[in-house]
Amino acid sequence: MLVMYMAACGGRGDRPSAVPTAPDSTTAAPVSFKNTGGDVTFVGDAACVGCHEDQSHGFRDHGMAHSFYALTPEKVVEDFAAAAVFHPESGFYYRPFAADGRYYQEEYRLGPDGTKKHRLVREIKYVVGSGTAARTYLAEKNGRLYEMPLTWYTQKQTWDLSPGYRVGNKRFDRLVGDRCMACHNSYPTPVAFTDGKYTRVPEGIGCERCHGPGSLHVDERLTDPEPAGDVDPTIVNPAHLSLDRRLDVCQQCHLNATVSVLREGRTAYDFRPSQALVDYVALFAADVPPASDQISVISHADRMKQSACFRGTLASDRPMECVTCHNPHEGFRDKGPAYFNQTCLRCHASEGLVTRFTAADDIANHGAMANCIACHMPKVAAEEAPHSSFTDHWIRVVREGEDTIIAPASNTLMPYFDADKQGLDGRRYEGIAYVVRGQQTGDPALMDRGIAILKDVLAEDPEHGEAQYLLGFAFLQRGQTEAAIPPLEAAVRLDPNIPERLNTLALAYETAGRDPVRIARLYTRALSLQPALAAIRVNYGRFLEAGGRPAEALEAYRQAAAEQPWLAKAHYNLGTAYLRMGKLEEAEAALKKAIELEPLDPEARGNLGLLYATRGQADAARTQFEEAVAVAPNHPVALGNLGTYYLNADDLPRAIDLLTRAVEADDRYVDGLANLALAYFRHDDMARAAQYARRVLAIAPEHPLARQILAAL
Repeated sequence: MLVMYMAACGGRGDRPSAVPTAPDSTTAAPVSFKNTGGDVTFVGDAACVGCHEDQSHGFRDHGMAHSFYALTPEKVVEDFAAAAVFHPESGFYYRPFAADGRYYQEEYRLGPDGTKKHRLVREIKYVVGSGTAARTYLAEKNGRLYEMPLTWYTQKQTWDLSPGYRVGNKRFDRLVGDRCMACHNSYPTPVAFTDGKYTRVPEGIGCERCHGPGSLHVDERLTDPEPAGDVDPTIVNPAHLSLDRRLDVCQQCHLNATVSVLREGRTAYDFRPSQALVDYVALFAADVPPASDQISVISHADRMKQSACFRGTLASDRPMECVTCHNPHEGFRDKGPAYFNQTCLRCHASEGLVTRFTAADDIANHGAMANCIACHMPKVAAEEAPHSSFTDHWIRVVREGEDTIIAPASNTLMPYFDADKQGLDGRRYEGIAYVVRGQQTGDPALMDRGIAILKDVLAEDPEHGEAQYLLGFAFLQRGQTEAAIPPLEAAVRLDPNIPERLNTLALAYETAGRDPVRIARLYTRALSLQPALAAIRVNYGRFLEAGGRPAEALEAYRQAAAEQPWLAKAHYNLGTAYLRMGKLEEAEAALKKAIELEPLDPEARGNLGLLYATRGQADAARTQFEEAVAVAPNHPVALGNLGTYYLNADDLPRAIDLLTRAVEADDRYVDGLANLALAYFRHDDMARAAQYARRVLAIAPEHPLARQILAAL
């Protein structure tokens, strides 16, 4: 299941008494188009130009055609000499820079003396966004696309953190999944099950996004240039769809909610123009009053539906819709407000408007040259994009000072489509939405609510694989392993060809101490279905290592690191495995790579410190132990390692302080307790030495150091 999260939209002004619900019935279209099913394939924009030159030429100036493209010197509009942007919560700085005609983003941290303690550089490969509001950037490695931390905000001409990165800094680790690509680009060729790796990536949204795959149309029109009737049924022409389906063509990307869930068996690329969007996705929005001064970046279509202009024309032959104002075959970004005002004046002629007012200012504001959009569709801030404002598509009279209070968010999710407001299927997707929202926000109460709903639904109808999987996943996240196993087993039974289900069941079996043969079979089947799943290969390597098969584990880690070189965990596990095998040179290289990728990982630094201590490089070991504590001041093992270093250096006061902090952070940290007992023993505090040695034996009765200390006492 693929999900996308967006904040609920809102706006200002008098709210209509009843907002029309989203259409979710497949109204019969006047024409049945033949290119939306079967073996019809995509042909690309180049196949369209010869016969549709005017439309193709006009579309090249449209923002959709510039939604995704490679960054080249000819396309640079940003200031690549700008100052770095600081993220205070993580301590990272981000700086854009250019060198030799190529463009980069650099991440670094500063030490107490102001010098760089960490530096990670990624080259910009692609730009996402036409630049009207912002340009976000992608890096690429081995076919995987990663969002980058800095975005150029066009309206303010400034760099800042990418949307969402202030709240949770994903650094360079945020994979650009299928759901993101499906709305920001034409149809790429994804690698199955990877959700972020592609073998082919086109540039920009193309003709077939709105007209459907074109191979049938091309074949038939090359054979016979003219269709038999007035409408060519071999290619979708949205003008000949019902209003519901025309809106769905736009809403496939310009509509979202707090949680968006693909329906069972659907992928991000399955929707075709002329089909009902409700059949592909379930949407749930947080039940809050609309915010007073913010809207969602992609809420425009739904905002339009609240407008009197839309509601008042529904019964007419030409009701208002997206293309009433937005010609998809014409660029309009540089045409100024008059371009849109002309559309308003078709129904609201200025000659009639001015007769309704007596004040001079009101009359002037409604003349033939007035800017209708500025007053009736004001620019407002978008929740997901700082430094940007977007046109609110709720057309209305906006009165000064009204509705200025933003209500607090609610944890209640409301379905958008009528189909999800009733029945067993609606409840099923509601439960899935709560699990997804709980995972996204880290709110266990939301996840528990999803668990309760899914348990009830699956008791009545257990034959829904994704619901079973999400129930098992939620139980596992809540630490209820035995409860997780039956629904995960059911999910695998319903479809044994989804690697993530196999992986999650293997993890649950491991946690529960189940049959290793079955666990190995699950991992190997998942990897046979998709060998590129490096994270699952890391899990398999860890399982092999725990089972006493270090050589096989090492190979699994090597393959994972080769497949996904920016996966820090692969390098960490590889380095740790080498360290256990005594291969210090290989271990050092892998652990340094893990720290380069994740400098805030205290365990990688701790293991590198242990490696240096093994070599007798005391200063290098201390540096790594100190860094581990600096990045994770309450991490018990980091504190324990540094405390043990000072214990070996016979600096007992420092050792006791650090080891005490370690066991306070984890009162079952056996090695920390044992070393603290030894520190007190050497400090001639025999009472406390005995106290901590007994605490060790209460947890690990055969611990040799604790027994030795008590014997000496």
